[in-house]
Amino acid sequence: MGTDQVLLHRFVIAQLTAAGVDRDRLLRETGLPEWTMAGEDVHLPSHTFSRLWELGEHALGDPNVALRVASRYELTSLGLYDYLFSTAPTLGAGLATCGPYVAAVTTNHRFELVAENEHEVTLYLDMINGEGRGRDLTQLWGLAAVLSRARRVVREPLIPLRVALRQQAPAKTDTFVEVFGTPAIEFGASVDAMTFRASAMELPLTTSDPVLAAVLQPLADALPPPPPLATAWPDRVAAAVTDALAEGAVSLDRVARRLATSPRTLQRRLMEAGTTWRSELERARNARLAQANATANGQLSRTRQAELLGYSDVGSMRRAARRRSMTQPMHRSDLPA
Repeated sequence: MGTDQVLLHRFVIAQLTAAGVDRDRLLRETGLPEWTMAGEDVHLPSHTFSRLWELGEHALGDPNVALRVASRYELTSLGLYDYLFSTAPTLGAGLATCGPYVAAVTTNHRFELVAENEHEVTLYLDMINGEGRGRDLTQLWGLAAVLSRARRVVREPLIPLRVALRQQAPAKTDTFVEVFGTPAIEFGASVDAMTFRASAMELPLTTSDPVLAAVLQPLADALPPPPPLATAWPDRVAAAVTDALAEGAVSLDRVARRLATSPRTLQRRLMEAGTTWRSELERARNARLAQANATANGQLSRTRQAELLGYSDVGSMRRAARRRSMTQPMHRSDLPA
């Protein structure tokens, strides 16, 4: 089970209370003792933080509550985590602290800043345990709060090139566009992420303080490493490949676009998880073929097999099988019939 720093709860509870939500009810229905709202900082179960957002949304009748609270984010609300960001020399250096030091505020999330190419940089936010509406609201808060925090310490407008959200599109997106500053928002994506111009990473922070940063570094080094996400990307790739196969065409570029990342970054993520693009593609193809065989009345034709596996024709399927046989041991039963 993941945990979140109580500083997160305190800020959100203060904001929800100011908006008119009953504070005692928030504490009661999330199971948070009063003593957690003062005194020593502690980590609380992550589901309590997600539950706060659900209660706030219901009490206020506002599906955009997480976006609105995030837009009012106050710098240093999260202590060391905020100071590590704000004392960095540039926006890129500040955002780069999100990943390595995320354990200062949560063990249920992981940030990663990735240079997709020479023109674009993407900040990914992964949630390890969470589901339903609570997950959607928590992820919205996470991305929007990071963006709000960054805007407070740069002198130029900071607008993402695009935003990817795993949640489904709401009935109205006005508040999303207002908070993120762009209509380029993809709902139902495979990741939660914001992509910026690479040049924005060079923006200097108005709060940069190299002396304080040096003092904080030993504290940062003592933090536990960010939580692992060993299976997250293979699972996402498998889902994206399955969708691409269902549409009749599959390629590394196509799947990377579905996952709002670059082919190179996708391959690197799979390598870090101990697998490869080719392995995941073949795994998805084998699963699709096995499912089709199980439900077919009689043996599938080779033309139908090629169609199911995303090949343009039977010849392409055969050539792919020959290439596999030359690069790895394979039993005859592994080849398409």
